[in-house]
Amino acid sequence: MANFLASTAGIFSTWWGLTLFILLDIVILVVVVALNYRWLFKRTLDILFSLVFLVVFFPFFLIFLLADALYNKIQNAYKTLFVSEYFAGKRGKAIRLTVFATEKIRHDEEGKLLPENERITSFGKFMKACGMKYYPCLVSVLKGDLSFVGPKPISLADAAALSEEGQVRFEVRPGLVSSLERYGGENLTWPDLFEEDAEYVSNISFFRDLSFFMTKLAHRVRGDENKQYGICGEKGYIEWLLETGAITDEESKEYAEAGADKLRTAKNADNVRKDFERKDFERFNRF
Repeated sequence: MANFLASTAGIFSTWWGLTLFILLDIVILVVVVALNYRWLFKRTLDILFSLVFLVVFFPFFLIFLLADALYNKIQNAYKTLFVSEYFAGKRGKAIRLTVFATEKIRHDEEGKLLPENERITSFGKFMKACGMKYYPCLVSVLKGDLSFVGPKPISLADAAALSEEGQVRFEVRPGLVSSLERYGGENLTWPDLFEEDAEYVSNISFFRDLSFFMTKLAHRVRGDENKQYGICGEKGYIEWLLETGAITDEESKEYAEAGADKLRTAKNADNVRKDFERKDFERFNRF
């Protein structure tokens, strides 16, 4: 026994023995994470890496914030440097996502908002290409509103129009990166998207999420134009249903109103929370 322990210690004293030991530990860790990913490590890794990315990229965030403020002062491009929008999160709960403003507010003659590619600024293109536009979303990942990988976020109104089968996407958190990075495309339709969402929810795994995330990074590095969402990136679900004749004008208004009610409730809750935070801050400053 003593000889065996001595020989083992001798192996670990060599560079190749130590390397083998480290690789073995990594393999065991990956296997443990993969086996318990859905119920434990998916959220754990979201918290860990959102914290790491928030800290590591914080100096770059400050640089971009200053540069964006100077650009906006010269160009007067945006009303505010950040924009927030509400989406349907896990269990259909309203969540607010904040990003850097990158597009001007411009409408056509009919009063409709112009397409994003006609409104985006030159500096906005750069921030979007390098991913810094979405840095504030890391806070949403840390809070648990988002995941790094999950279904594409949809509006509260579109969520109200979903069938019972489509509601399965709300069993998990929406993601910064979608499985559509690999399985989407220019011909993607809304039924295709919901079918892929259901497939994703049923087959969540560490290696699949990793492949979706790495595919997104590859798209960023190559500078590929993102056309993975097809018609879903151009038109909302209710608008698509109306155009295809799947719903009537009255039904579309009902869905829109249901989404608006949820939006008002979410905004009121946020205002109440902000009011409490302001009062707590004022009380703290008195001491």
